Amino acid sequence: MQRESLSQTFPLGSALPDFTLPATDGSSVASTDFFSGASAALVVFVCNHCPYVKGSDQEFIDIAKQFGDQGLRIVAISSNDAVAYPEDSFEKMGKKAETLNLPFPYLYDETQKVAHLFDAQCTPECYLFNRDLTLVYHGAINDSPRDPSKVTRHFLRDAVGQLLKEGSTVLGFSHPTGCSIKWKS
Repeated sequence: MQRESLSQTFPLGSALPDFTLPATDGSSVASTDFFSGASAALVVFVCNHCPYVKGSDQEFIDIAKQFGDQGLRIVAISSNDAVAYPEDSFEKMGKKAETLNLPFPYLYDETQKVAHLFDAQCTPECYLFNRDLTLVYHGAINDSPRDPSKVTRHFLRDAVGQLLKEGSTVLGFSHPTGCSIKWKS
């Protein structure tokens, strides 16, 4: 794992941005409220259509189940242009959340402001924060997000485990692999 983030806009050590977004269950999730008191906070940029996200969905669910009792809280955010990519519409996000029985909120960033706050570039892209809501890991879920049968390195799972065991250690950066976020023109 590389020890530096390529993002100059949102480097390791950055504070969790304050945002409020609608969730597929009809609620509204505010980052400061949702992550308050968490031992670890994970923000993941995803979407419905990306084959890298589809290949990673079960891993995100498994991580939520494995570490939820230890204080990990997760939100997944879709920021894609749903006009150009109708499969990423809020309605279809809701169907995905229901079908997969997601154990975390699936949020819609229609204005794409939250993706810009994080300097997010692709899906899936992971941002892990410590209990002080400081960024300690940024990057990929694993080394084969599209094909779970070929995974040999579990970057995110290892980072979450290390964070929950050791505290606020800066864990680093692993270059995310996936589809680009579909920006509005």
